[in-house]
Amino acid sequence: MKLENIIKKLNDLYPESLKSSYDNVGLMVGSMTKDVKKVLLALDLTREVMDEAIESGIDLIITHHPLLFHPLSMIDTDKDPGSIIRDLIKYDIANYAMHTNFDVVKMNDYLSSLIGITNKQILSESESLGIYGDIEAMKVEDYILKVKDAFNISSCEYYGKPNIKISKVGIIGGSGSSRIDAAKEKNLDLFITGDVSYSRGLEAKRLGVNVLDVGHFIEHLFTNVIFEDLKELDKTLEIMASKIDVIPYVRF
Repeated sequence: MKLENIIKKLNDLYPESLKSSYDNVGLMVGSMTKDVKKVLLALDLTREVMDEAIESGIDLIITHHPLLFHPLSMIDTDKDPGSIIRDLIKYDIANYAMHTNFDVVKMNDYLSSLIGITNKQILSESESLGIYGDIEAMKVEDYILKVKDAFNISSCEYYGKPNIKISKVGIIGGSGSSRIDAAKEKNLDLFITGDVSYSRGLEAKRLGVNVLDVGHFIEHLFTNVIFEDLKELDKTLEIMASKIDVIPYVRF
């Protein structure tokens, strides 16, 4: 299948026009006329994911986070991302990214379904970002265990009151701690997001918002959605999710 047909399908589902103004989405490297047989899905295009793609004979890498986020003044092929750009061209591998456009359409809807949120509504209407709604009422500690299991994570950080019962929950995948005010406005019992800094944690405490930091990596679950989208488009495509763990830290 031609790359342009794949991109057309994905752009129909997740229009690039919906991206945030600061974002960069779409074709990062490659030719629209390229024939695609093997696709690799990944959260980020790191050096390790690039090597995985080369070894697997991949034609197209679809990522959530864009390889080229900020403009480059030079391409140093001895360092990333220059070496990755070099190898994409050398091995004729295209890279396409769907970031905030995917977030607006599907990310938080999908993540919220995994953790049992119903009666869904948009959390931040001005950005069409995030989902909140109802869950089966339970103790916050019990719900945190359910969230960890749903996202297959071993640890998370909770900024809030212990031993409370919750029933109204919101989520923004990735770095959503700047929307704590929206969580307060919606009177959420628990706000789930990632990359919560010390200062944001203090802000949440000041505002009386209970926040659960599940990390940024849960967004890799976007690969499950895109896998199904591509299979529906063309069952002959060979699609694989990256086996590389791109989390840049280790918890001790």
